[in-house]
Amino acid sequence: MKRKTACWHLCLCVMMMFSASCETKRVMLMPLPISSHAVMHLTLAEALTAKGHEVWVVLSTDIVRKGYHDLKGVHIIEYTTSISMQDDIVLPLFLKPYFEGREPEIENHIQLMWQLNDEIMTNQSLFQTMRDVKPDLFMCDDGDHSRIYLIFAYRMGIPFAGLHFAQDPFFRRIPFSPAVDPIEFLPLGQHMTFAERLNNFLSYVSLYMGHPLCPENAVELYAPEMPYIPMTMLGAKAEVYLSENDHFLDYPRPSLPNTKVIGGIAASPAKPLSADLQEFMDNAKHGVVIVSFGSLVLDLPEGAFSKLLSALESVPMKVVFRANRTSPDPGRILIMPWIPQNDLLAHPNSKVLVTHCGASSQAQALYHAVPMLSIPLFYDQFYNAERVRQKGFGLTLDLRTAEVSDIVRALMTLWKSSAYRDAIARASRLFRDQMGVPAERGAYWLDHVMKYGGGYMRSAGQEIPLYQFLLLDVVFFIVAALILWRNNLRQ
Repeated sequence: MKRKTACWHLCLCVMMMFSASCETKRVMLMPLPISSHAVMHLTLAEALTAKGHEVWVVLSTDIVRKGYHDLKGVHIIEYTTSISMQDDIVLPLFLKPYFEGREPEIENHIQLMWQLNDEIMTNQSLFQTMRDVKPDLFMCDDGDHSRIYLIFAYRMGIPFAGLHFAQDPFFRRIPFSPAVDPIEFLPLGQHMTFAERLNNFLSYVSLYMGHPLCPENAVELYAPEMPYIPMTMLGAKAEVYLSENDHFLDYPRPSLPNTKVIGGIAASPAKPLSADLQEFMDNAKHGVVIVSFGSLVLDLPEGAFSKLLSALESVPMKVVFRANRTSPDPGRILIMPWIPQNDLLAHPNSKVLVTHCGASSQAQALYHAVPMLSIPLFYDQFYNAERVRQKGFGLTLDLRTAEVSDIVRALMTLWKSSAYRDAIARASRLFRDQMGVPAERGAYWLDHVMKYGGGYMRSAGQEIPLYQFLLLDVVFFIVAALILWRNNLRQ
C-alpha cells in the first residue's frame, strides 16, 4: 500500500512538473532606447520570470553600458545605432533650448527619431536574432516614438502587446472627450476654460491624426514581404494594452476592456539601503530632501544647478542630490551620480522629492507618500507637474525664472504643511490597496493573454475604418438626404 502511495505521489509530481513546463512561455520585450523606459521593461521582465516564463529584452548598447541589464534569468539582445536618444536627441533638442528660452527643436527631433528607428527597423541581424528566439509574445513601448516596433511581431507572425504611460485614445479607439480628457503633453487639468479646451482639441488632432513618427504605411516600408496593413489596424490587433496610468496620480479616464490600467511600474516596496545611506537617512533630524532629474539629466546647466544648490543649503533638511558634482558640505548635502531613489523615498525621513516629474519618479513618490516639488523640463513633464499641483500632492516651479528665495519658500512649505503630505498619503493608501504591485499586475495580464488570448476583450470599434468609427458615412448620408429632401420641397 505504501509503495502504491509513493508511486502515486511520484506520478503526481511528474505530472505537475510537466504541466508547469507546458505553461512556460517565451516573452520578448522591446523598450524605447532610453533608460527610464528600459528600466520599466526590465522590471516587468523580472515579474514575468517570477511566473516561470523565459524573457528576452531588446536593448541598445547605450542602455547595456549603463548596467541596467544585470538581472537574473533575463536574457538580453543587444543592438547598436549611430544615434543616442539621450545625447543626440533629448539633451540638445529639448533641455538646452528650454534653459536658453527657445522652443524645442521639434523638426530636428522628428528627423533624428526617424533615422534612429530606420536603423533599428532595417537591422536584419537584429531581426534574425529576435526571430531565432521564437518568442510566444512580443511587447514594445506603445507610443508614437516606438510603436513602429510592432512590425517585428508582425514579421515573426506572433501575438503582441503594448505598454505605455498614456492611453492614446485615438490609436486605441477609446471613446473620449477633449473637453475633460487632457492630452498628456499640455499642462492642463480636467476642468478647462474655453481656450484650454480649444488648445486641447487642436493638439489631439494635430498630434494623432498625423502620426509623424509612425506613418500608416510603415508596414510597406519595413515589411514589404508581408501583406499590407495600415499601422492603425495592426496596432488594433494587440492582445492587451498595459497603461502605466492610474486613477490616483492621474485623472479618471475612459477605457476599454483590453486596456489594463496597472499604475507606474517603478512603484515597488523598498530594498535595503547601503550602510552609509542608511546612517545618513537615520540621522536626519529634520528629514531629507531627495533631488533627482531622472535618468536623462545628470547635470543641470551651471546657473540652474548653483541656484538650486544655494536654496538647498538654506533649508534645515539634509539632502541627497543625484548629480555629477562635488558637494560643498558632504555631511549634510550628499551628491552622487546615482541614487537608489525608490529605496530612499521609502525611508520615513524622506520629506520632499524635488523632481523633473517623470512618470516613474511620480509613481515612486505616490507609492511612498512623499510630496513633490515639481521642476518640469520637457516632454510630458509639464502635464505631470500640473496634475500633482491640482491634486494637492506638491508645488511647481520654473527653474529658469525662480529665485533662490522662491525655491526655499516652496521647500519649507512642503516640509511644514501637513496638507500636501495628507493628500498624497491618502492617494498612496488607495494606490496600495490593490492586488500586487504594478509590475505584478502587468505580468498577470501578459500571462493571461498568452493562455487565453485577448480577442475577447477587443472592441469592434478598434478594427473598423476610422470613418465608420466616427460615423462620418452616416453623417454624410443624413446630410445628403436632408439636402435632397429640401430640394424636393422647393420643387
